[in-house]
Amino acid sequence: KLDGHLKSKDFFEVETFPKATFTSTEIKAGGEGGATHTITGNLNLHGVEKSVGFPAKIKVEKDKVTAEAKFAINRKDFNIVYAGKADDLIKDDVLIKLTITAKR
Repeated sequence: KLDGHLKSKDFFEVETFPKATFTSTEIKAGGEGGATHTITGNLNLHGVEKSVGFPAKIKVEKDKVTAEAKFAINRKDFNIVYAGKADDLIKDDVLIKLTITAKR
C-alpha cells in the first residue's frame, strides 16, 4: 500500500516521471568519513536536474569495480512535496544508499 502511494501523484508521479538518472561529471580521489573518492554529477529526479556530490568507497579489483555510497538529498529540491499540512510531518532530507558493481 505504501509503495503504491509513493508512486502516485502525491509523491513521485511515476507515470509522468518513470525514471531517475544520475550522470557522473567528476570522480576525485579522496573523501570524508572513510570514503576513497568524491563523486559529482547530475541527478535527474521528478523532472528536475540538479548537481549533487557525495563521498563514496570505490574498490577496484581485477574483474570488477564496486562503489558504495550513502548520502542525503532534499526532496523539495526536486519538487517532491505532499500537498497540505501533512508535508510538515515528512522529513525534507531523504537518505540514499547505493551499491554499484561493474565489470572491468
